[in-house]
Amino acid sequence: MNILRSTLAVAVAAVLGMPAAHAFSRADYAGATKVYFGGATATDNVLEATFIAADGDGICDSTFPIDIWRSTNQRVITCVLTNDNPVTAGKGFPNRGAGGLLVAFHKESVGGSSNGVVPLIAVSKGLAHSLRWLDVGSLANDCTVSSVAATVSRLAYTDHASCTLVTTPADTAASSTYDVHGGISDNEPALAFPAPGKDAANLVSKAGVQIVFGVPVSVPLYRALQIAQLSGSCVTDTDPSLTADSRDAPTCVPSLQKGQVSALVSQNITSWADFTTNPSDGSAGTALPSVAGVTAPADTDVRICRRVATSGTQAAFEAYFLNQRCAVGVQGFAAPDDLSSITDTTYKANQFALGSLVNAAPSSGNVRTCIDSASANNYWAIGVSSTEITDANLLAAKLRFVGIDGAAPTLANVANGKYDFVTENTVNYIKAGKTGALATSDARFKVVDLITARLANIDALNTINADFDDKPWGNGGILALPSVAVPAGATYRAPYNAAMMAVTPISTVSRGGNTCSPTFMVKPQPAGR
Repeated sequence: MNILRSTLAVAVAAVLGMPAAHAFSRADYAGATKVYFGGATATDNVLEATFIAADGDGICDSTFPIDIWRSTNQRVITCVLTNDNPVTAGKGFPNRGAGGLLVAFHKESVGGSSNGVVPLIAVSKGLAHSLRWLDVGSLANDCTVSSVAATVSRLAYTDHASCTLVTTPADTAASSTYDVHGGISDNEPALAFPAPGKDAANLVSKAGVQIVFGVPVSVPLYRALQIAQLSGSCVTDTDPSLTADSRDAPTCVPSLQKGQVSALVSQNITSWADFTTNPSDGSAGTALPSVAGVTAPADTDVRICRRVATSGTQAAFEAYFLNQRCAVGVQGFAAPDDLSSITDTTYKANQFALGSLVNAAPSSGNVRTCIDSASANNYWAIGVSSTEITDANLLAAKLRFVGIDGAAPTLANVANGKYDFVTENTVNYIKAGKTGALATSDARFKVVDLITARLANIDALNTINADFDDKPWGNGGILALPSVAVPAGATYRAPYNAAMMAVTPISTVSRGGNTCSPTFMVKPQPAGR
């Protein structure tokens, strides 16, 4: 539906190319074209950024208001798509002068990647699905409203936080409209969700980006590892707080061996008292809590902040560290205990205080909350996460990423072949001819298609990644697949550094679309390899 905007402020804003003076209301939402999207939470920040990326790289037209409504593991982005925005030009959207097309993009983030695959398959077979989305039109108020200023990487928008979760009803097989239009998965559907089997053939799964994953730990554990492994300014800061300080330079990142992480997440090692450090000087090391200068943890239990089984992030960790989901009979990732059931989507941030050692969270945000709780209580915890962390995420969740086998989880380390914990995600939608498939002329299909296209656009990716730069462990985020062409005039030859990857975030390695496959070099090898 075209939106007709009659106020002078909006008309002037459209002419001058400036943001309009007001936000969209709950009443405006009723007339919006609604797009429903489920799946992976590891790339929630990336998905949001595809809409509001600055520098002309976002799907939303910046001359109209942009609103983001947030509830527990749910968000809705309302903005206008026009033919006058270079990103959406030629897609059949109305011109700015005609009011554009008001779109409400819904992202459900409970359960993870499974919800970017299984509900679509169900709909394609004429079956009901169980997804719910935040219904902005049914909210009692505008939630906690704030204006978020534009940055070098994001457009300005109005934020509606802490909304009471009011959801749309689930469709039934008899419904005339199937309200699930696309989804995203951290891995190929066959790895994370074997159950659909051949039914996954009912979907189109388009390659998206490489996600750089890392091992987040609570800050007290991070500090202890620094003292055990490093020296100089990396350990001399005496600030007892959990906030950033001089110890948080990328040159001060401590590391765990891949085998150590495997032992921890499988609970082959369950006490930090049994955990031996691996100092950078090559010495044998001692039990970590016994290292001089280390503040002893509240207890020596190893706590784990993991995801539920339907999560693509969880699948990635299981495959990488344990070969789980790739082979039978291997040591498995630690399952949540009775206080944190793997089927329980009611997440409790204080599970550790209740005696839980393994906490399964329905979203990546919940994992960050879990690690934050561990840090606040001086528990030493290890978690699962992508490196798609914003400054706001970092302030809200007191965590740090450690290196693996001496390499920090940075884009440059991936490109140089030093760090290989990456997966290749997919954007999924129902194949033409199947029940619930959208026509290519449908505006909702165009939105899903635009998301896929932006994930392969280098200008969009380097804008999106700006929010994931300059973290304590270096620059993280996402990479274009090696198949993406290097832009004309770009300098792209080994060895790669952070500046090069910020401008041209294209990976040099691939798994060939199979998370169980080892990575292999596709682009030029770095010097010395």
